[in-house]
Amino acid sequence: MGNNLMSNDSMNVSTAFYDDIKRIIVDSKNTAIRSVDFQRVLMYWRLGERIFVEEQEGKDRAEYGEYLISNLSKQLEIEFGSGFSYRQLAYCRKFYRLYPIVNALRSQLNWMQYRLLISIDDDYKREYYELESVNNAWTGRETERQINSLLYERLLLEDDEFFADLIFYNRLLRCFVVIEIKTKKITHQDLGQLQMYVNYYDRYEKLPDENPTVGILLCAAKNDTLVKITLPEDNTSILTSQYQLYLPSEESLLGEIRGVLKLAESGGVDG
Repeated sequence: MGNNLMSNDSMNVSTAFYDDIKRIIVDSKNTAIRSVDFQRVLMYWRLGERIFVEEQEGKDRAEYGEYLISNLSKQLEIEFGSGFSYRQLAYCRKFYRLYPIVNALRSQLNWMQYRLLISIDDDYKREYYELESVNNAWTGRETERQINSLLYERLLLEDDEFFADLIFYNRLLRCFVVIEIKTKKITHQDLGQLQMYVNYYDRYEKLPDENPTVGILLCAAKNDTLVKITLPEDNTSILTSQYQLYLPSEESLLGEIRGVLKLAESGGVDG
């Protein structure tokens, strides 16, 4: 009978199996936390919307909005606590005014991050930190740290490290075209840097009657030559549907990349 019994060692679960189970649990917990966080974001957005609508009823009185929030916060704090202070409700109102389309809210961001974002008056700067927070899966503390470290401002400095590789002006599109050439695998830092260049040209170089700047990222992967044209889908400052009509063919782009790689190998391009 003893020969038919399995030893304790043979019944131990494998490391791979245990890691899979652990990952499922951790992912589920993280998803639940994100879901709760985003529900909080939606609650504050709906509060801001309702406050804004109510304000419009008294729009002929300049002080009505402040009076409304002040009295509302006093009542809410009695029933729900300090999470609904005057300051918090003012954030809610500003949140709705800056993000009036609820479907445009990003489920990856929590209320702390949105509070940080709505405190930024510069639209380009706010958009940059929003995009970077999502792409890099930053926590609220990390978003705060990057803002306090002046990451956006440092990327705008006019030293060699942040010079765009190529700048053109497209007469057909009537817009600037910023081209970044990387002789390595694409990273999120590359995307963020290109986005910064595009934002800079839109804000400081583009004339009012010109079209938004186009950003093109040419990148070589480890084993294959890749051409990446990287633009955020929800970025209204870049004309993705128009400029594509004038881009060269894939074969032409690949040929250009091969030429750039040869030039880079000879030390002619700083990637």
